Amino acid sequence: EEVAFTDIKTNDDYTNKRFMIYIPGNYTDYYNTNKISVSSSVVTGTQVSYKSDGYTEIIVNTSKLQGYKLVSFGDVIGVIVDNPVNVYDNIVVLDAGHGGYDESDITLEIIYNKAKEYFNSTDSNVKAYWTRTDDTFITLSNRAAYASQIGADMFVSLHMNSSNSSSAKGTEVYYSTVNNNVADNGMNSKKLAGICLDNIISALKTTNRGVKTANYYVIKHNSVPAVLIELGFISNSSDRRLITDAASQKAAAKAIYDSVIAAFNN
Repeated sequence: EEVAFTDIKTNDDYTNKRFMIYIPGNYTDYYNTNKISVSSSVVTGTQVSYKSDGYTEIIVNTSKLQGYKLVSFGDVIGVIVDNPVNVYDNIVVLDAGHGGYDESDITLEIIYNKAKEYFNSTDSNVKAYWTRTDDTFITLSNRAAYASQIGADMFVSLHMNSSNSSSAKGTEVYYSTVNNNVADNGMNSKKLAGICLDNIISALKTTNRGVKTANYYVIKHNSVPAVLIELGFISNSSDRRLITDAASQKAAAKAIYDSVIAAFNN
């Protein structure tokens, strides 16, 4: 009775095939008496414990990656558990590129650590899944296949450029002419690339190197509209200062978020 529906928080630990529900207060005794009812064959178990931050944590384990949504039925709170495509209207896969130098650290910092603040906010109407959330190596084929596995609508991969010429600088966004997939709202890879480029250039004021075509594996072999962003050149001193600056990284993350939102609202 003391808990409002809006007080409940969640965390999607989809890489470990589970999600957590957080209720303010200690309700372990309540759940020991009132067992959680499970009607999904995909849910393999639940655990309830009280955490030091003052929340009761309910862990829901699933046999495969699942989407979920909290629903209120008056005095009862339920959780819909299903394949992501049946739970979320708009799904994007975000891919932190692996590359030379410290590219993998920079891309992960921007598109995961900083962008998740926007994509996981209560204001976001887009569900984001990341191909990696740490320094784990993911093959190109697994990255490209991820969108199809979860039923995503779009795919955005972030990379840093490099050149033998230290004067090369700026932002460019690639799409593959081989990938002719179109989202339900008519969005295709070329349009998505243009939206991403415009938002990033506006946010970071980097040199505009344009929308380009290439058959990079993750965008060519994808089941949805897909783009690869080359944010800046780590081989150029001014670009490198920008892409390693925390405030600029946050601005880049926001620009990617704004681009995805705009693409779904197209």
